[in-house]
Amino acid sequence: MKNTFKLFSMMLLAAGLMMAQPAAAQSNRQQKKENKENRKDQKEIHNTVYQKSEKMALKEAKKLEKAGWKTMGLPIAKQLDETWLKMYDREPNGYPRYIWAQEMATANTFAAAQSQADNVAKLRIASQVSSSIAALTDIALANQEISAKEAASITKTVENAKVIVSQKLGRTFKTMEIYQEFSNGNYRVRTTMFYDMRAAVSIAREVMLDELKKDSDVNKAQLEKLLGMDKLMDQVAKDMPQYDEIAE
Repeated sequence: MKNTFKLFSMMLLAAGLMMAQPAAAQSNRQQKKENKENRKDQKEIHNTVYQKSEKMALKEAKKLEKAGWKTMGLPIAKQLDETWLKMYDREPNGYPRYIWAQEMATANTFAAAQSQADNVAKLRIASQVSSSIAALTDIALANQEISAKEAASITKTVENAKVIVSQKLGRTFKTMEIYQEFSNGNYRVRTTMFYDMRAAVSIAREVMLDELKKDSDVNKAQLEKLLGMDKLMDQVAKDMPQYDEIAE
């Protein structure tokens, strides 16, 4: 399975590089033109990736089914196909369209295992944004924009706010949910969950600003600068996991 994810990751990363945008400021006309060209490129790459991912999904599904994985919903191959395509999906400006997480949980009932896997996946999505804020904090500290005391305060607050962010995420896209049933009666559920990246970053940013204003020594202007939307979007895109990191 790991080799399959590595192969697909190379396709996805290549697509991402093709769609990356220059950092320099551009006019609206130039931006619209480049966005149009990117959408055209994205459509062409999407068609290529779709043809390959469909075959790969069928092959991977057979392996999972042989290992005892079952589904109560769409066929496993269809779920894999949809999952991989969403991992690939990009906005015209080059940002990934979704933040995603894949988790597994085992419990004595299907419902309990499903709930645990879902909750941990949401927390993992929130953690991705939190990790990006921590990275921005380290950068600000290195550039002497904030003090070591301020950085420590931010890091502590960010860690404590992860659960709040995961609770506020609301509805997510679940593209994959498969399960194994063991001889002792336990169930293992594997789920892959997606959330709109811009929405997730926006929610996390507001939560973090509220929490940091309560507990941090950093003033409001510093916080607004540190957690600027564009800066945070860039950092989240950099910190997103590689596509083969989720393979068992």
